[in-house]
Amino acid sequence: MTYRELFDDLIGETPVSTVDVDRVIGGQRRARRLRIGAGTTAVAAVVAAVLVGTTSLIGKPHAQPAKPVPAVTTIPGSDQDLDRIEAAVIAALTRAMPRLAWAVKDGPVIDTPAWASDVMGQAGSLGYRGNGSFRVDGVDLVASLQITPDGAKSWQAEESRACSKAAVECGEQTGPGGEKIRYHRSVWEQEVPPQLRDQMPSRTESAGVTALRRDGTFLNLSLRTVTAEDNLPIAVGQLIPVVLDRAVVLAPKPSPTPAASSTVTTVAGTAADAARLDAALTSALRRQAPDFTWTTRWGGEDSPTPVGFEPKGRLNVDAPVLDAAAFRVGNRAGQVTLRLVREGEPTWSAAPPCPTAALAARHCTVTENPGGERVRARRLLTGFGSRPDTARPAASNNYLIESLRPDGTLVRLYVTQDKPALSMDQTIEVAREATLVLAPRPPAGTATAGFYGLPSWDYDSVAQGAAVAALDAVSPDGMIYLLPFQEGSGGPNGATLLSYNFLVQRGGLAGDGQIIVERRAALVLSCATLGALPPAMHQGHAHDGECTESTRPDGNRVVTIVSRPAGSVVYGVFVQRPDRGTVEVVIDNRPNTGAASDMPTDGDFERRWPKGVRGGATPPLTLEQVTALAAHPDLINLLP
Repeated sequence: MTYRELFDDLIGETPVSTVDVDRVIGGQRRARRLRIGAGTTAVAAVVAAVLVGTTSLIGKPHAQPAKPVPAVTTIPGSDQDLDRIEAAVIAALTRAMPRLAWAVKDGPVIDTPAWASDVMGQAGSLGYRGNGSFRVDGVDLVASLQITPDGAKSWQAEESRACSKAAVECGEQTGPGGEKIRYHRSVWEQEVPPQLRDQMPSRTESAGVTALRRDGTFLNLSLRTVTAEDNLPIAVGQLIPVVLDRAVVLAPKPSPTPAASSTVTTVAGTAADAARLDAALTSALRRQAPDFTWTTRWGGEDSPTPVGFEPKGRLNVDAPVLDAAAFRVGNRAGQVTLRLVREGEPTWSAAPPCPTAALAARHCTVTENPGGERVRARRLLTGFGSRPDTARPAASNNYLIESLRPDGTLVRLYVTQDKPALSMDQTIEVAREATLVLAPRPPAGTATAGFYGLPSWDYDSVAQGAAVAALDAVSPDGMIYLLPFQEGSGGPNGATLLSYNFLVQRGGLAGDGQIIVERRAALVLSCATLGALPPAMHQGHAHDGECTESTRPDGNRVVTIVSRPAGSVVYGVFVQRPDRGTVEVVIDNRPNTGAASDMPTDGDFERRWPKGVRGGATPPLTLEQVTALAAHPDLINLLP
C-alpha cells in the first residue's frame, strides 16, 4: 500500500467540526489574562469550561479514525512503519483541525504534508517522533509528536511541566479507554537580542497534550506559534483526539531472539569479561603480526594490555568497545578500535553501503563466507582538504572491517595508521577471530552499563569519503575542497542527515557550495513544495528562480533551480528517491564574498578554507554536472 493510500484509508471523509471553536478560543483568550494561583475560583471555572469542550470532543465522529483500524503488521522502526504512523498522525491532525493548511512560516501553502518522521529509542524499545509546520486560520504553527512504548517514567517527568508558571490553563482527565490525559495552554515571553529577532519570537503561545495509555504507551503532542503577534487559533481540546486516535500506535514489539548457547564463562559487563576480550584481541593481532605491542599512547611506552579512551565503554553488556588503543608493529604506530554489537543487523544495515562508482568503490568489498558470515572491508580515503597537498582524494592506510556473524553479532574493527603497520588482509583476519565473541548477559535485574556512544552510527569517515569521491568524479580537473559541516548523529536507524561544504576552482571559475543528504525528507519535493522546506536546514539557499522538475527512469525525482540573487548565479539541484531519501547540491559563482549564497565559513572552516579564490561569470560546475553530483549513486544511496 502506498503512502497516499494509507493516508486516504485512514482519514476517510473529513467530518464537520462539532466544536464551536471561536467560542472556545474566545473563552481561552479571556482566560489568558488570568494567572494560575491568582484566582482559584476563576481559573477553575475556565478549566471546567475547557473540559466541557474537551469532553464533547471525545467520542464524537472525528475523535476516532473514520474506518476500522487494521491490525498492525509493520516492523518497528522500518520505513513502512514510519509511513504507517505518519499517515495516521497526519490524518488525525487533519480531522482535529479541519482548516489546517501545510506551510512553513511566511511560505506558500502546499498540497503535500510537511511532516518529518523518525525513530527514537533503542533496539527492543523503539518509539516515534515527528514534527511539521502548518497554518490554521492564517497563523503559522509548528507541532511535534513523540510516542514511547514504556511511558510510565515519561508520564511522571511531565507532571511538573503541564502546570508551569507560564500556563494560563491546565488540567487532567481520563479518556474513554482509561487513558490518563494532561493538557495545558501556556504563554512564554523572553528578551531576544535584536540580531536574533528574525529567528526567534519574543512571545510564544503553546498548547500540549500528553496521554498515558493502558498498555504503557506515552504520547506527547505539542503545538506553538512562531511569531510574537500570533495567538493559537485552536482550542487545546482539539488536540486530545490526536493522542487518543487508535491508529496512532506503535507496532508491536517482535518476539525476543532466543539467547544463543555460549561456551564463554565470564559475564558480559564485568571487568573479567573485558579482560577476556582484551586477551582475545591481543592474541589475534599477534598471530597476524608477531611483533605487535600495545603502547600507552601513539608512539608512547610499551604496555602489556591495551590502553584506550573511556575505559567504561569496555563494560557495556550489549556493545562493549575498546576505543582508540595505541599499538606498534616494529617501528610503525597505529590505533585500533574494537566494538562488538549483540544485535548487529540494524547497525550493519544502517551503515552507508559500499560505493558503486568512482574512487571509493575500488576500496570497499562485501563477501559472504561459508556458514553465513558477512564481511565488509573498507579502505578509507585520506583526510581531504586538511593540507595543501590533499587537493585530490587518495586511498589511506586506515581500514574499517565489519564481520556480521550468523548469530547476529557484529564485530567492528577500525585501524588507523600513517604507514601500514597492519595490512588489509591481516585486519580482516583479526575481525573474523572466533574468540571475539560476546559473553552471556547478566541475570535479569542486574545493574548494567549504558551505551558508550551510539553503535548504530560511526561512519563519518566512510560517508565523507563517498561524498568527496563523488565530487572528484564529477569535477576531475581543477581544485576541489570538501569539509564536513554536519556529520551523523546516532539513532536506531543511524544518521538522518549529513552535510558537506565544498569549493571548486577550475577553468578560471570558482564557487562554493553545500551538499545535504537526508535519509527521509519531510515532504515530497517539487517546484511547488520547495517553499515549504525548513529554512534552518537550507540557510542561504536560493529556492526561488527558474525551476524545472522531472522523474528519472530509476524513479528518482529531480528538481533544478537557477537563481540570480544580487548579481551572482546559483545552481541548486534536488534528487529524491521514492522513499524520500534526498540529496541537495547548491553551488554559486562568488566564493567567500559574504553573499547570502556563501556556505558557512565559521569555526574550523575559517582557518582551513582556501583564501583569495575569485569567481567568474558562472559557477565552476555546469547545471548538468551539479545534477550528476546530486544524482551520484554513492550520494543518493549514502543513507539507506
